[in-house]
Amino acid sequence: MTTQPGTESLEIERKYEIAVDAPLPSAADFARAGFAADAPETFELVARYYETPDEDLARAGIAVRVREGGSDAGWHVKRRTPGGVVEQHWPLERQLPAGLLAELAARIGVAAGSVQPRAELRTERTVVVLRDADGRELIELADDRVRATDLADGVRRAWREWEAELLPGGAEAQLDALDPVLRAAGASPSASPAKIARATGKLVGLARARQADAALIAALEQLDAADQAAARTLDA
Repeated sequence: MTTQPGTESLEIERKYEIAVDAPLPSAADFARAGFAADAPETFELVARYYETPDEDLARAGIAVRVREGGSDAGWHVKRRTPGGVVEQHWPLERQLPAGLLAELAARIGVAAGSVQPRAELRTERTVVVLRDADGRELIELADDRVRATDLADGVRRAWREWEAELLPGGAEAQLDALDPVLRAAGASPSASPAKIARATGKLVGLARARQADAALIAALEQLDAADQAAARTLDA
């Protein structure tokens, strides 16, 4: 069992809602915004998200998952901060790494010993890496088609989203430059802060806890209803 601390990185990304049948922008679309686009690559991802019975991780703003497939398979702990999402990563193994459990214990105490699988997500991810004129990687654009199961109540949800994530050579101004390209393709900023909250139907509750306005709460209620309807259509 892995006992060392996880490898830490800062994740800065923007999430977008996108219609199921909308195509990704073309290489020419990206080029007009100053980006050179690599050829798309598609991966099959399977992730299990963990939580305690009393949802201590959610209250602490922490997400824990193990993911198979793609370029970052392994165990992850994510924490939201004002500057972005701090992510710690451990190699893939069958049990929760000891270093991960130690990290959770430092943040939520003895409740760390009760974490258990809470949701399973199966994602078809198509990735386009965007570069500058000198070939430096700037942004990874992920086109995710997600099918999720809430393991607590069996409710299934499905959705599609785009995630534009800065790579180490990128700057937030480049996310600003990419934004109109994605909007022109039909994307709109997502109200969902995290896949685990969306997969378990927690978006409305989180918004109410933040005392969000009625319009946002209504939009999130519609989003969850649409996710459940999409899953029923796929299962039919």
